[in-house]
Amino acid sequence: MADIAVILLAAGESRRMGEANKLLLPVAGEPLVRRTARLLASLDNARVTVVLGHEADEVRAALAGLDVEPTVNPAHAEGQRSSVYHGLIQAGNATFSMVTPADMPRLTAADCISLIATHRAAPDGSVTMPMRHGPDGTERGNPIMLSGAARDEVVSGGINLGCRGLLDRRPELIQIHTTTSDGFFVDLDTPEAYLAETGCPVPASVD
Repeated sequence: MADIAVILLAAGESRRMGEANKLLLPVAGEPLVRRTARLLASLDNARVTVVLGHEADEVRAALAGLDVEPTVNPAHAEGQRSSVYHGLIQAGNATFSMVTPADMPRLTAADCISLIATHRAAPDGSVTMPMRHGPDGTERGNPIMLSGAARDEVVSGGINLGCRGLLDRRPELIQIHTTTSDGFFVDLDTPEAYLAETGCPVPASVD
C-alpha cells in the first residue's frame, strides 16, 4: 500500500479558458498538466493517479513517459466531485490521500513536502488544507490531504459528497497548513490569468 495516494484532477473542460484546454498550455516549456504530474511523481512514497475526462487522449499523450497512472472518469461532465470520487476509488487505500487540481503553475515540491509534514503531525482522521490571510479575508488553497478515515468517508458518501461536502459537514476535521506560498493559491482559469503568469497570450492552437 502506498504511503501517499496522489489524485491529480485533469478531467475538466476548462471552459473559462475559451477554446484552449488549459492543461495542455505550455508553462515553463512543458504542458501544464505534465509539469504538475512530474512534480507530484517526484515526491517520496507517492503514487500518482491522474483522472482524465475532457480530451482524455490528448491529456494522456502529454503525460507520456511519466510514472503516473491515468484513469478516465466516465462521469467527468458531472463536475469535479465526480472526479474526486473516481480518483479516490481508482487509487485505492493509502496512509494518506492528496487531492490536487492540475492547473497549479507555481506549486513546488517544497510546497507539497511542507503540507505533508503538517498533515503527518495532525490528529488521526484529519483533513489538512493550506490557508493564508489576505486583504479579502481567509483564502483556502490546494492540494488538500486526507487521512485514510477521511478518504473512506468521502468514498462512502458517493459522488455528491466530495471533499468540500465532507468539510462542510465535519469542520472539526480541518487542520490548517498556514502558508504564504503562492504555489497553493495560484491557478490558471482564464486567458488573462495565463497571460499574467507566462507573459504570453493563449496560443491559437496547442499541438
